[in-house]
Amino acid sequence: MLQTSQIRWENAVRVIEPRVSPTGVHHCRFDPSWPMQVRFLHLQAPASVTPRQHDYLEILYMESGSAVYRVKEREVLVKTGDLFIVGSNLSHGIKQYLSPTIRAVALYFHPRIILGEYRTLDEAEYLIPFEIQGGDFPYGVPAETGIPLQVQDLIHRIHEELSHRTLHSQLAMKTYLKMILVLLMQHYAGNASTNSLVRRKNRNLERLQPVLDYIDRHFAENITVEDAAHILAMSKSHFMRYFRTVTGQAFISYLNRFRVSRAQQLLASSDRNIAAVSQEVGFCDQSYFGVLFRRIVGTTPREYRSACSADPADKTGASM
Repeated sequence: MLQTSQIRWENAVRVIEPRVSPTGVHHCRFDPSWPMQVRFLHLQAPASVTPRQHDYLEILYMESGSAVYRVKEREVLVKTGDLFIVGSNLSHGIKQYLSPTIRAVALYFHPRIILGEYRTLDEAEYLIPFEIQGGDFPYGVPAETGIPLQVQDLIHRIHEELSHRTLHSQLAMKTYLKMILVLLMQHYAGNASTNSLVRRKNRNLERLQPVLDYIDRHFAENITVEDAAHILAMSKSHFMRYFRTVTGQAFISYLNRFRVSRAQQLLASSDRNIAAVSQEVGFCDQSYFGVLFRRIVGTTPREYRSACSADPADKTGASM
């Protein structure tokens, strides 16, 4: 864990408020190639930040102090040592200070860090705690469960890796993030008020699995929404709504991300030219592949390959 002297605490109002739009949407300035941030924030009563929502996911560890947060119309008490987790598009903010000051460690990350990996039921489950929020969902995880302290340690590990900006450090951060998400999954699966929601989400994912398996086997071929809908014996319109509800993204978006993810593997592990890689993962138009790759990964295919070649952590010894 980082030493206290290594932490730079920032005024939350100055960090967040300037990037909250008039409509109450917070736009986080992520690195396009790696949409994740760790911020060490402090606030002093009565200063507060405009209630806001965002398209990223937020995990907040209350380092010291306590406050009552409002999530939509719900009030959530967050005390020292607790976690506060908020999904996308949920208006939230501090309603009342219960201590003169608060300090919180915040982890912000965009769902595409996980969504870009959707291939199996197991991987799809990682975001369930954020996808079942609403109703009586308990947004706070009490310190007494032991989970917040474990999450805090993992967030600090992520913060340490963020400064390196190598493919090796990204792999480490993704691993730490998944460990956090597993802890949250286990907590909410054992929570009486959310257990049925978790089971329902799992059933939906299980129903969708044949389509995910089909993509895994045929991603290089021409796959249409109609093909996917036929596998589940659904109408096209019903399937499109169902897929978005279960995965959080449109079917074509999922398919494109899957193909780009496979392209990343080929670029990093083979010497095939970019045109061949584009064809091999199912893109007929190399120009479109390049535009889509940059939009999803944050860099061009050529730049990505160069970064892989330059990262010693991605090379294996000849004797191995």
